[in-house]
Amino acid sequence: MASGSPSPHKPACSICSRRKVKCDKGDPCSNCLKSQSQCVYEAPALHRRPRKRAADDDLVNRLAAYEDLMRKNNVDFAPLAHTWIPSKLEAQVDEPEPIRFVPLTPALTNPGLAVGRSDNIDNSSGDTERHVHTVMLKYPPIYGVCHKDDPILTPMPSLHQMFSAQNTSPSQSHPEPQHIYRLWQIFVDNINPLFKIVHIPTLQQRVLDASWNPSSAPQPLQATMFAIYALSVTSMSPEACQKAFSESRVALMTRYRIAAFQALVKAEFLTTKDFEVIQAFVLFLFINPESELTATLTAAVLKLCRSLGIHHAKPDPKLSFFQREMRIRVWWQLYGLEARTRALGSPDSRCPPSRSEFGDVRSPLNVNDADLHPDMTEAPIEHSRPTEMMCVLMKYEVFNWIRSTPAASLVFEHISQSRARDKAMMEVESKAINEIEGIYYNKYLKDVDRRIPIHAQTFNMAKLVIARMRFKVYHPRCRRIGNSDDVVMSREENDTLFELAVNWVEAAEAGLRSKFSAHIFTHMTSKCHIDAYIYIISELRYRCTGDRVKKAWQSIETLYEEYPEMLESKSAFFEALRDLTLEAWEAHHNTVAATHGLREPEATPRFIQTLRQRARGKMETETQASMAPNQQSLDGLGLTDDGNLDWDYWNNFLSL
Repeated sequence: MASGSPSPHKPACSICSRRKVKCDKGDPCSNCLKSQSQCVYEAPALHRRPRKRAADDDLVNRLAAYEDLMRKNNVDFAPLAHTWIPSKLEAQVDEPEPIRFVPLTPALTNPGLAVGRSDNIDNSSGDTERHVHTVMLKYPPIYGVCHKDDPILTPMPSLHQMFSAQNTSPSQSHPEPQHIYRLWQIFVDNINPLFKIVHIPTLQQRVLDASWNPSSAPQPLQATMFAIYALSVTSMSPEACQKAFSESRVALMTRYRIAAFQALVKAEFLTTKDFEVIQAFVLFLFINPESELTATLTAAVLKLCRSLGIHHAKPDPKLSFFQREMRIRVWWQLYGLEARTRALGSPDSRCPPSRSEFGDVRSPLNVNDADLHPDMTEAPIEHSRPTEMMCVLMKYEVFNWIRSTPAASLVFEHISQSRARDKAMMEVESKAINEIEGIYYNKYLKDVDRRIPIHAQTFNMAKLVIARMRFKVYHPRCRRIGNSDDVVMSREENDTLFELAVNWVEAAEAGLRSKFSAHIFTHMTSKCHIDAYIYIISELRYRCTGDRVKKAWQSIETLYEEYPEMLESKSAFFEALRDLTLEAWEAHHNTVAATHGLREPEATPRFIQTLRQRARGKMETETQASMAPNQQSLDGLGLTDDGNLDWDYWNNFLSL
């Protein structure tokens, strides 16, 4: 048997970590080799754990012996697992105070945004449930998993590929006229409502006219058409692509991405003053908004827009009202892309744009495309109720909120960098979130009709954004008591966090199930929900019955079905998460079985069956562990001695 110590776990390279794709950890890795990027490995943060004392090992051994003795004498000690034990930390805990998820009176009337009563959980632990974490998380998780149909699994062609294809004319890549109509309609229905940077009535006629002889269309229009083709294909499932166009989605995505880039090059997109080329440029960036190429080119198009004065409130007198309004729409969408690029960067760069960076340009008008015309000389009357612009305008409210509320910048800064803060600062941030929530409700949600797809999607986005912000504000990693790193959470705070996590993932699932482009929806909201799932799974070890628990398990089942990597990956992170999921399911299963007597309480989900098979296979290859729990088994799941989740352990995995 080899006596050497095992080699340390090698982290993913910085490029794969940012893109949230699996890294084979080569030198260079295959992803960087394919995209011709510089492959850099950064050392992960040191895993600080409390030093064990000899007395701790002795205590664990004695407890194991006592438990073994009690089992032999048929003494059931399971109900004693959550018995309250006084601690010196009690003196540091204030009396539990109500935490209002939706404190504004109008929002309380909206059942979709209000927090209900928590589900039934084991009450033997008393009114306050403690979560003591000896080492707090310093940075938020950046690890993500890819949906089985995620277009990120088909990376952007490398610059070498796109430039080497310049020998062929992009005009040869246009599809048949009937396919152009189909792709255009997909763009209008599934993508444009989330963008609104082109005027559909004007552009539609030009696209239809050009479809009969695309090669004769002006170069800016061709660039726009290819970007639309690529966006439409990206929004479709592989099965839908094959059925509609008799070609694979991968082949179509690659073809139209390269053709769009070629058309932009021919239109001099890096030095252009033509606004239509800039529109096509922005559409191209959203084909894969989280790629390295997009992050780099976003800075270039921002500079182009500034050179045209789009970021200034004072309008150019040479431009018609229609031209000015379309420029304002592009500027806001582009800066949303820039802010998202920052959020995906290093912790030091995860900050919202400053007021000086953003400029003083007004918000786009709340009008439909039918209210605008290229020849109009005056602004149309804005609507007071929802229009085609409601989804993008609600997204833009965050920027107005940051520009008008000083505390809003603190919320984003603390959330993005996971800075520990005291109770007073958390209350300030909570009030700031109340403000943006009230804006959402009063301006967009009070008149929403969820039977209309874009209204339903706007509601999903609002619910997701508010739940996500509140979850991150109250998450254990950002809490502290005085100068201590220890954290104690009340039962009510725990219930609130669980409800917020469930609301977050439910809104994300509803948004992804809609007809709108999934990759644009995740870009506009958040791609990585693994933080919420970890908290939900951890809590499901104690929350075993109730409607919210049932919905939470449905979300966990969807997670494992839609993200195959969750079941297939052999990484330590997913191994630990699968073990945690099984532990939570066994607790749920045993509780329901006890309630129903000896009958089988419910069918076992397929993903649980798969997890059990993997666990049995793993056990067959290892030495059978002792029945008594020990410190090593707790460490394997990232649990502390009291059964709570060790957030430092999980953060190290999440940052790989």
